[in-house]
Formats: sequence, C-alpha cells, structure tokens
Amino acid sequence: MTTPSLSADTPRGRMYRLEPEGPLMYPSITTVAGMRAKDFLQGWYATMASKRALEMYSWLDRNPQRAAAEISRVTRDKWGTQKRIAAAAPEYTAAAADFGTLVHAACEDWGRTGIRPAPAQVGEIAERMRAEHGAFAAEKDPRALIQRAEVRLDGYARFLDDFQPEFVEVEQTVVNHTVGYAGTTDAIVKIGNTLLSADIKTSKTVRGDYALQGVAVCRAEQLLDDDGTVREMPELTGAFIIHLPEAGGYQAVPLKTGEEEFEVFRSLRAAWAFQPDECALAPATDPKGLVLSLLRTKGGLDALG
Repeated sequence: MTTPSLSADTPRGRMYRLEPEGPLMYPSITTVAGMRAKDFLQGWYATMASKRALEMYSWLDRNPQRAAAEISRVTRDKWGTQKRIAAAAPEYTAAAADFGTLVHAACEDWGRTGIRPAPAQVGEIAERMRAEHGAFAAEKDPRALIQRAEVRLDGYARFLDDFQPEFVEVEQTVVNHTVGYAGTTDAIVKIGNTLLSADIKTSKTVRGDYALQGVAVCRAEQLLDDDGTVREMPELTGAFIIHLPEAGGYQAVPLKTGEEEFEVFRSLRAAWAFQPDECALAPATDPKGLVLSLLRTKGGLDALG
C-alpha cells in the first residue's frame, strides 16, 4: 500500500495537506477514529509483556549452562530488560502492520493492473519495505513471509471471483472540508450498479469501530488527487471490509454508515482538536483575580460590558 503523498506523520497523528508542499491541514480518518478510548488494550499490553517475560524464563530453563551469565546481565541492565519486556506489544503491532501493508500493496497492484502479483513481485515489495522502512527486520525466512502473503492473496482472488467488483478508484484520497478531515480508501468499487468504499483488513477479526472509517469515507465531499487536483465525490451507498484472515479465505463484511456513526466520528474530530494544555491558566493571586480569570474563559467579562 503506497503512502499517500499528501500525508505526513506528526506528533498528533497522520495529517493531510491539500496540495503538494502545502501546509498540513486536516487529520487523517484513522487518526480521528483512533481518538476512541481503547481500554481493552491495557490488558492486552500486560498479557504480551508477561508472555515475553515467561519466554525469557523458558530460555533460561532450556539453557541452564548460560543462566548464571544471563541473570547477571539482566541484573546489571534492569532498565534495558524492562524496556525489552514492555516492547512486546508495540513490536507485535508493528510487525502485524508491516504484513498488512505488504498484502495491501500487492492487492493495490492487482487492482490497478488486473493481474495477480507473482510471488517474486510480492518478495520485491517486501524487500523495498525492508530497505525503506526497516520492515521485516526480524523475519528469518523470507519464503515463509511470501507464503503467508500468498494465503491472503488466495482469499482475495476468491473475493474477486465471487463479487466481480469493478475498480473505480484505487488508493484514493478523500476530503471533507466541513468537518475537517481527509483520508485514503483502499478502493471505490462498483458491484452491480452500486458504488461502495472497500477496505482490506488482515486483522484477526473485523472490529466494529472500522465503521467510523467507513462512514468518514462515505461522507467525504471531494476526491483529492496527489497533485492537488480536486474531483467530484461520487455518492457511495456504503462501505465494507474485505477481510483476509490468516487461515485463508475471505469475508465481505458490510459496515453501518448511518447518521449515528457519523455523529460519533464528528465528536472524535472535535476531541482531536481539543488542546488540554491550554485549559490550565495562570495561577490566581487573589479571589478577584480568580473570578475574573474564570469569567474571561466563559466570555463573562464581555457580557458585563
């Protein structure tokens, strides 16, 4: 999956500009959708960290002759060991994202050319990702990586055969000026006489919050090309996920893209714009100063004349 040329990573998430070399204007759809609280991740992070700690202990059990030296090393570098254990979840997430990007890129080529990429081409994409972004650095068997990707492409082939989509747009950026966001959909396809936004996912499950991304694409106001050209946004009936699971096959999962979902997305956009650091004002030195400061924040001084 190519990185949209009009977007860039920032400390506040990925953002989009509206023309080449222009200022970054809008947050990405995924950045806005990511504002939703994910309390469940705390437990998962803890589970991944404890799993890595147990794996380290198992290594000591399998290598008793090296245990004393390793325990000594860990004792001397407690902070480094803590960082290694804590990094288990982020490293897993990064590896999964890299693999998803590999599959996306292969499917993107397929959508543009109408020809399934050969295993050698998939390998070339992986090597390019390794050279440019350090992806798959821990991958010990490149052939196994390609085989895993081929399983997903087999599922994609079945989807293409069963649904016969016509690719109208591939990796197309969309923008909504009214709400203030931009993003890139994997494809806009015509199935029968219906236009839909389609996103490819290689995650373990199809999460309901993918609907926030889908509704944002459906409610976009314009298509935005990489050179800054603006085109009319077609009316989309809805959005769906092409899920390519590890076990093979596929699922075509429709998403809810109604007013309720868009209202949640708009609220998350407002939450993204919120600057909490600006809400703590200068300390008050006396009661009058405290009250005046509070009135200013609410426009009360203007009302008083």
